[in-house]
Amino acid sequence: MTQTDTIAAIATPLGTAGVGLIRVSGPLAPELAERIFRPAHPNCAWQSHHCYHGDIVSSDGKTVLDEVLATLMRNPHSFTGEDVLEISCHGNPLILQTILEQLLELGCRSARPGEFSERAFLHGRMDLSQAEALAAMISAQSAKALQMELSQMKGSLTRRIDELRSLLIDALAHLEAAIDFSEDVSDREITAVSGQILQAAAGMELLLSTYRQARLFTEGLRVVIAGKPNVGKSSLLNRLAGRKKAIVTDIPGTTRDLITETVTLDGTCVHLTDTAGIRPPTDAIEKEGIDLVWRQMEETDILLLLFDGSKPLTDEDFQIMEQSQNYDVKILTAVNKCDLPPAWNNRLPDHPLYGKPLLSLSAKFGDGLEDLKKAITGSTNPGEPPSEGVMITRLRHKLALEKALARLREAQNCLTTGQSSEFAAFELSEALNALDEITGKNVPEDVLSRIFSSFCIGK
Repeated sequence: MTQTDTIAAIATPLGTAGVGLIRVSGPLAPELAERIFRPAHPNCAWQSHHCYHGDIVSSDGKTVLDEVLATLMRNPHSFTGEDVLEISCHGNPLILQTILEQLLELGCRSARPGEFSERAFLHGRMDLSQAEALAAMISAQSAKALQMELSQMKGSLTRRIDELRSLLIDALAHLEAAIDFSEDVSDREITAVSGQILQAAAGMELLLSTYRQARLFTEGLRVVIAGKPNVGKSSLLNRLAGRKKAIVTDIPGTTRDLITETVTLDGTCVHLTDTAGIRPPTDAIEKEGIDLVWRQMEETDILLLLFDGSKPLTDEDFQIMEQSQNYDVKILTAVNKCDLPPAWNNRLPDHPLYGKPLLSLSAKFGDGLEDLKKAITGSTNPGEPPSEGVMITRLRHKLALEKALARLREAQNCLTTGQSSEFAAFELSEALNALDEITGKNVPEDVLSRIFSSFCIGK
């Protein structure tokens, strides 16, 4: 697909910086390089992928706008597959905007969000899963997520999908032969087709099993800290955040709303939520805050129940423990204020949590904090991303794989129940279409537009 217009955008974040980058892509890029750039040395040959030093001048050629480095990357060997001009200038937003305005005056138009990546996809420089990984890599919040998205950007998921497609294409070829020459197809060949279907199905199931783990790497762990008033929830949030995020007082009920903070623990992004202390509410506002706690407890990945070891357990403590058993979440239990004389033996008698290990810590002084961090990052057993990064990280991929797997099971059922080969072939074709949704071989235009519109401008 050939694009007839030329687009331009600032490719670096807004704000003052040492260097800023403007990207231009399209057929006018070489001409614009000649018109807007004044080389420091007259023998500027504009060789592809060479960096040239000089000045950017206004569209009328009369005013020097900045001293820059300019690089022209000729098609098809560029990010977008088109002629691309990149201008590295000083990172003053005024300079960047002025240069961009000159480019627009000379015939460019402003790029839409993600339009450079969209053109790379349309020109076959990357498939859709690689483009999505590129966008996710830019916004990755942890080292593990970055590692996984980089691997996918380099094609790890694409290669795995291609392996599954090859199995289905071979199986479909056998079935289509059976449709045309049924008298020449033996039961052994049908058995081989069934084996290929089962092998592809197993591969899809393996990929689907990685989704939850991948989400923890890319989106982070959600941890809700719950307990009665004054057990140290806000102090613990502040200690984990490394700064004063929540107000800490001796007055019960200080926290009324949810207080959130995102931290990185052992390379894992963790979203912490401090909640209102659970007790009989004294007013409507506190009641609403406590109702929020129960809802958050149901939606989190990890529920951290916090108890005060310096005071006897109360009815509120046992209410929280009982309520926590209603949620399908991982529960960690911790006893705070270990720096004070203990009021109980740090065991939870006559309760489902009895016998489970209790973490001992002091939010005030930081004792036991490292053990708590390890318990948080290890409690979901995320492990390490596979070295090749073959995991599915997006709901869109998960739904496409589930659709393909359902079609494979239907195809297998057609074979085992002796139905005509046409039915199994149809199901295999539908499974292939579902796989092609992942890489972009079979995606409606409106879906493509929605995906790329979520990218940042300049990418």
